[in-house]
Amino acid sequence: MKVEILSEEELKIKFILKDSDYVFANAWRRAMKSLVPTLAVDYVDFYLNTSLLYDEIIAHRIGLIPLKTDLERYNFQDKCVCEGEGCPNCQVSLRLNVEGPKTVYSGDLIPDDPEVKPVYDNIPIVELYEGQQLMLEAVARLGTGKEHAKFQPVSICYYKIIPRIEITEDCNLCMKCVDACPRNVLKNDNGKVVVENVLECSMCRDCVRVCEANAILIEETGDFLFTVEGVGQLPVRTVMRKALEILKEKAEEANRILEELS
Repeated sequence: MKVEILSEEELKIKFILKDSDYVFANAWRRAMKSLVPTLAVDYVDFYLNTSLLYDEIIAHRIGLIPLKTDLERYNFQDKCVCEGEGCPNCQVSLRLNVEGPKTVYSGDLIPDDPEVKPVYDNIPIVELYEGQQLMLEAVARLGTGKEHAKFQPVSICYYKIIPRIEITEDCNLCMKCVDACPRNVLKNDNGKVVVENVLECSMCRDCVRVCEANAILIEETGDFLFTVEGVGQLPVRTVMRKALEILKEKAEEANRILEELS
């Protein structure tokens, strides 16, 4: 099993998972979306709110603001020494005290830990008019995507099978398959049908249906093309690595349980 990086941007990675199977590919995808923890605001204490929005609406908006996360610095509350009471090791506060006229943005939140700041400082929260004021304290903690979508570290995470396409010697060079392919996977190369870009193939099999000589063979493989786009709380490579570590821990725990049962 190997991983080949095709392209990498600040928040987006495309890679090929080689010599695997769809069971592991889907488990890795689900782990990246729902098992990798991040920080997000869990509740908000309002001290003053004279804006046009209810407390609940503002709290909901603040809860969805992605926060930079240090997984080495913070613990899950149920695994912390404070036993869930809340301490600097498992939660962090972000304070806000602004007066209008002003549009309040995520960058106006002031965290107790300067490393735990909003990923983007231009997310609008509420517009305050003359004489209006907003004073609150938001408390963030670690959580996972299976608990709430606000903890998800990736916005896009999907894969597709990379097929094996073979043009046999029975091909009569009618070129109907080249014209039928909606993704330009096949190419007419000096009167010969060749596979130009197998990564674009969606296995629709339109080429197979129009082939008069039945000369096109398409088979599934153990290679998968992944596209992962992060939200920004964690680097995408960190999300990928952490998801693998979590899957390994779960597999080891399952083996331990099976050994105890036997």
